Amino acid sequence: MKTSAANNRGFGIVEMMSSIASGMVVSGAALSFLMASMTSNTNYVRTARFTQDLRNTMDYVTSELRRAGYDENAMRFIALGASSNASSAFAPMQIVRGNANNSCVIFAYDGKTAKTTAGTGPGFMDVASGEIHALRRATRTVNGVSVGVIEVGQTSATAATIDCDSDGPDYTTYPVACNAASGWCALSDPQQLDVTSFRIVDNSIWNPPTAANLGSKVRDLGVTMAGVLIGKNEYSRSLQTNVRIRAECLRPIAAVDPPDTTGMLCDTAPGA
Repeated sequence: MKTSAANNRGFGIVEMMSSIASGMVVSGAALSFLMASMTSNTNYVRTARFTQDLRNTMDYVTSELRRAGYDENAMRFIALGASSNASSAFAPMQIVRGNANNSCVIFAYDGKTAKTTAGTGPGFMDVASGEIHALRRATRTVNGVSVGVIEVGQTSATAATIDCDSDGPDYTTYPVACNAASGWCALSDPQQLDVTSFRIVDNSIWNPPTAANLGSKVRDLGVTMAGVLIGKNEYSRSLQTNVRIRAECLRPIAAVDPPDTTGMLCDTAPGA
């Protein structure tokens, strides 16, 4: 059987170009879908980590605040009359810039350090062992970008006091280096989380002293924290909680002259 030359022709140039163009369209669509999936997955992982970082920071803040005022020997103040001048060194708490986006709080709790000399050990304020603590929001420059961070402060042998406005950690290194002189360290991750608000609202109730009982301040704090993902401001989260502090601030009416009938001494910085 004879076969004509027309039946043995291969693909022509037009047909070849059409096939290549169709293949490129299909390949381009597949590649575009793959890139979109990878980007979506990356964003999901980053936002999940961002949300977890914000929650972990809030959990740390609330757990620390609930410990505020703890005194190993607190029971010795319960039976005192209003004429007594005894009060716990751990009871005061100072809130600076309350109800603002950059609130700061200074508080203390007993770390139950071992007794070495008179006036030391459980029930006594040991500044060098880190029994005064603080939390604050500050704005720092990280890699040339302004970032809101949560910082945690603690006294030590080199930081005898905590000041809400003292120098912060060194953000030129990563992980961030603590400031040994001021006692402040970074709590939130400045490369993942931009904290836009840290607000503390004091809803505490003051019960004035009577002729037979001490005055007491029942601590209740409203805490709000908000942040955005670094480089992705469209991803934002806000958390809010109320912290009922277990240790009340007990104040005798005759502790000072004039007497503290308003509970004002409950709102001073511990150790001040």
